[in-house]
Amino acid sequence: MKSRFCFNPKQFQKIILFIIFFSMCLNVFARMGGGGGDGDIGVGDGDGLIELILYLLFMLPEPYNYLSVTTIIIGAIIFGKLKKQGSILNKIDSSKIPSKQDEKGIRVFKERHPDFETNLFLEKVTKAFYDIQSAWTEKNISKVRRYITDGMYQRVNTQFKMMEILGQRNIIEKLSLKNLIIDKIESDGVFDIIHVGVYASVKDSFISEKYPNLNSVYWEEFVEYWTFIRKNSSKSNKDIYSTYNCPNCGGDLSSNMGDLSKCPYCGTITNSGEYDWVLSEITQADDYRTIGTRLSDFSNTLINKLKEIAEADSDFAPQIIEDKASNGYLQIETARVLKNINYVKRFVSDSFLKKLEKTFKKEEYFVYNRIYLNHATLIGALQKDNKNILVVSLKLSFQKVRIENSQAKIMDPVVISKNEIMLLERDVDANPNNGSIYAYQCPSCGGTLTDTTNINCPYCGATLNSSKYDWIISDIMSETEYLKYFNSNENYFISNVNPKKLDKILTVRDYAFNNVLVMIAADGILEKEEINFVNKLASKWGYSKSKIQGMIEMAMSNKLSIKMPGDSISREKIFKMMEKAASIDDKISTEEADLLEKIKAEYRIKIK
Repeated sequence: MKSRFCFNPKQFQKIILFIIFFSMCLNVFARMGGGGGDGDIGVGDGDGLIELILYLLFMLPEPYNYLSVTTIIIGAIIFGKLKKQGSILNKIDSSKIPSKQDEKGIRVFKERHPDFETNLFLEKVTKAFYDIQSAWTEKNISKVRRYITDGMYQRVNTQFKMMEILGQRNIIEKLSLKNLIIDKIESDGVFDIIHVGVYASVKDSFISEKYPNLNSVYWEEFVEYWTFIRKNSSKSNKDIYSTYNCPNCGGDLSSNMGDLSKCPYCGTITNSGEYDWVLSEITQADDYRTIGTRLSDFSNTLINKLKEIAEADSDFAPQIIEDKASNGYLQIETARVLKNINYVKRFVSDSFLKKLEKTFKKEEYFVYNRIYLNHATLIGALQKDNKNILVVSLKLSFQKVRIENSQAKIMDPVVISKNEIMLLERDVDANPNNGSIYAYQCPSCGGTLTDTTNINCPYCGATLNSSKYDWIISDIMSETEYLKYFNSNENYFISNVNPKKLDKILTVRDYAFNNVLVMIAADGILEKEEINFVNKLASKWGYSKSKIQGMIEMAMSNKLSIKMPGDSISREKIFKMMEKAASIDDKISTEEADLLEKIKAEYRIKIK
């Protein structure tokens, strides 16, 4: 008996197009409904793929059904592999940075700035690198204050205050700068921005004679990204790196350069970016290639939609806002440790000040053994009640200790990260800003402030924490709290990143893999079983093996931190993966058990 089947290429092509469209719909639906996936299934989730196969087998005639099923299975496998290879963790640099510079970016930049010399710029970066490391060891940041932003200064100054309480000193030895590259050049309208990849090695020792249990010594090779900014209106291009003289009047700047980088003779703000490149941020490789880079893309999109604010404020730029946010946030964390609200009165709103007072009173006393602000990135803006309100995403990595009976007890077994959202507000019809309240300068008259208990300028009488002049901090909230705020104020937003997207930067498996590395390094020892487990996990989830060693080294030198998304379901999945990693050698060490308990409490994880 002859078969009545006649192969029709056009009909089969239509069926395949339908399959692809239906598969994409399944995948989108699966993403919208949950908090991320494992990354083990290529199209949608497992149930959706099975449903599709059964549908094709029963609804299509032979042999179209078999051909279609074969096609969709092969497509799922290929898509799954591509999806794994596309993980953002595969973009993290290992122990050696790429040797290729952004030649196209440099060429385009030189067309706008013919006087720019790549080698001369990198010489300044080299000097900044060694001078800043020296200033850090000596705990004397005034020697480099003239070319670092206020936010960068506060990052260092906050750690110094913590080290002073703990009687610590950080000894830098065998420092070697191995390579520098210009990774990326950007412009945000007011500032030109150059991101420099730094590859170096060092012996890094934290020593405390007061609390020796906090001592640590690491030999490490590391990759960091140093961000330098300069106003694109700058014409003088003076060299403030090779001299301690004011770029305006030539006065001596060799000492007494603290919270405010101001020439004592002519009043010039040396680190404004008006005269030369200044360092605004240092970012670890994992943050630069993952969260920081993605949020920067969001921020760049936002810039184009903030013309109204930019026109009203000639000095408005995301770099300035992010620097103010960094500065204020770290001063708040310092005040939290010192239990002294006076440190922040001048730059927070009255309502937020009351919120902080309540928080400070109910929190137990602690000191930061480690505190790093990984990034501060502008992600949204709205107008409400005649105020412009800016939204900044922040990531803080920290390790807390508690002082009891003259002993320092470690509260966090490893460095832990938290993501928070800051709101800054300023009147729509604000007066010109003549100073920065974050750097102890009156925004009305520019006078230098010394008394942090007084919220009125001693020279002109202006109220310092008024949104009439400068951007003041009106709230800091968790990502969950921000989601509620966003939903209730969505109509007021000029531009924004939907808070749900913040959790999509890394997948569940990305968070889990990062945390597994922190987990296995918690006891300071890497067992053979643990290394094998990490390699198998990397292979299964599609991570490049060339990246794994660099990440392991970062974990072992305490450079990786525990990361968690805002979604509770995803957190539970990640926690279960971490438990599995901890018990891979049939035993859970004390350090690993303590870490698991700490994470469960810190991130409010409820395992059913």
